[in-house]
Amino acid sequence: MRNAHFSRPSVSNLTILLGMLFVSPAVNRSIHAQAASEEEIVVTAEEVPSAYGAPPGLSRSRLSNTTQAYVLPPWAFFFGEIFEGQGFRHGPPDYLFTQEIEMGLPYRFGVAAESKFERFNGGGGAQTVSLEARWALADWNKIPLNPTLFAEYKFGVGTIRHEEVPPPPGGGGEEEEEEEGGPPKVPDAYEVRLLLAQEFGGRFEWAMNWFFEKENTGDRGREWGFSQAVITPVLLPNERLKVGLEMEYKNFTTKDTRGDPLNSFVIGPSVAWKPTASTRLDVSPLFGCTDDSPVADVFVVFSWLFGNERAEAEAPVSSRFRYLSDVSYSRSGKDSGKEMKQVAYVPPCPEWYGDREWNVNLWGTYAFTNTEFAPNPSLVDLVQSTSEGGPVLGTYDRYIGGDHAWGGGGDIKYFFCRYVGLGVEGFALDASKPGFDIFEDQAVPIFVHRRINHDHTIGSVLGTLTLRYPIPCTRLAPYAWAGVGAIFGGGERDTLHTQGPPDAFAVNAQTEHFGSETKVLGQFGAGLEFRFSRHVAMINDLSFGVIDGPKNNFGMFRSGLNFAF
Repeated sequence: MRNAHFSRPSVSNLTILLGMLFVSPAVNRSIHAQAASEEEIVVTAEEVPSAYGAPPGLSRSRLSNTTQAYVLPPWAFFFGEIFEGQGFRHGPPDYLFTQEIEMGLPYRFGVAAESKFERFNGGGGAQTVSLEARWALADWNKIPLNPTLFAEYKFGVGTIRHEEVPPPPGGGGEEEEEEEGGPPKVPDAYEVRLLLAQEFGGRFEWAMNWFFEKENTGDRGREWGFSQAVITPVLLPNERLKVGLEMEYKNFTTKDTRGDPLNSFVIGPSVAWKPTASTRLDVSPLFGCTDDSPVADVFVVFSWLFGNERAEAEAPVSSRFRYLSDVSYSRSGKDSGKEMKQVAYVPPCPEWYGDREWNVNLWGTYAFTNTEFAPNPSLVDLVQSTSEGGPVLGTYDRYIGGDHAWGGGGDIKYFFCRYVGLGVEGFALDASKPGFDIFEDQAVPIFVHRRINHDHTIGSVLGTLTLRYPIPCTRLAPYAWAGVGAIFGGGERDTLHTQGPPDAFAVNAQTEHFGSETKVLGQFGAGLEFRFSRHVAMINDLSFGVIDGPKNNFGMFRSGLNFAF
């Protein structure tokens, strides 16, 4: 039998073993703690682009319906549909519809374009087309109140339908001028503004605009004043609902009323609701507080902020968003007091536009002329004035005829590189032009006088050159184009010939009718394309057509779809 020998562990070995058992968890905790301290916490909050560190609510071009603020982030786009309805103490209401699109540029610049339409007392049409620019003096919170400079030039494209001041006592001269020359044209004007904006206490957003506007011709209207608004979110997170208060004061005079200005002041609540992260609906019923103010001035605005797809989802300088980040962090079971690093994954840029591609566009269009036909000219006065050598017809477009026309068209283009394309375009307009038919013969005697209407379809075919610039890492491409071709189907006119004494009831008169003419058409314009997918896009643009003299020129808005192959 062998003797078994068991060795007894020494005290030193046992001490080392127990030490390892206690030290190992501590080392592990230290390692994990170090890893946790270096771990990057990704906060999955709503991605809202920020302009140079400004809160997202102040990075949308408009803080409220009457007040603008700061600038857009670079390569972000703001699109707005604006309705304004004014109810007056006397007379029918006035309705204004405005489309606005603005683009943010680097170095705190921004550019925008606007088109305004008016509906008043049964009539309506285009009023102005505007070009705007703004520049912020510094990044957000580098200068108190974050001043931003704003300049706008308005091109009058329609006729004045509603005067801002009542007519002078006695009327007289201006009414006679309107009867002979037709309704007065909306004058060009310029406007400058100082935009101020600030966030207070991490919850209240405030903005104020000081503005000055002056018309270049006509009664040379001059307007100055201010608007301001303050809003605060009531639904967190993501600020889906905001409420606030806004007001606007205007001091308006004309060349004849410089010492007796019209003073308008309106004030009321404002509500802003975001159905999605990039869209917003604003409603502001404002109420007049002076005798010169409208009884009510109601705004409804739908806006869409898009583009800037490479913007990081890093929270801007706003305590509201730091609060949301702390909440998200604390819910993860970690200490919200520890410093976090927010990281957003930026995917590679998709290619929305091809280097070589065919484009097929289908669009609807609204055309507006440079002048407007005088409403209901007296045919007896027409005979009288013609026999005296000065016919009273009013100003009117000599080719399309009326003050506007609706239609549609399409074009096909081939882009042989990403930026340049050649194509063919065609469109048709449903036009209408008033006229007259007069026959007077003293030998019979007979006097026929009746109004007629030239309903006609105007068509055009042009060859076009298009230049576009697909903005990197966005779905957007601004473009400009020009074309030359022929326009046909318009140009009817009625001419009256008279013989005899300058007396409407003793002269011989006869109408000569001229049919349609084919003319050379030059057209140029600019617009914006937005790609829903690689092969389908939406286009919107504004163009001007030139036909043999200024009284034939016309403008055209187009909106439709582009199919790329």
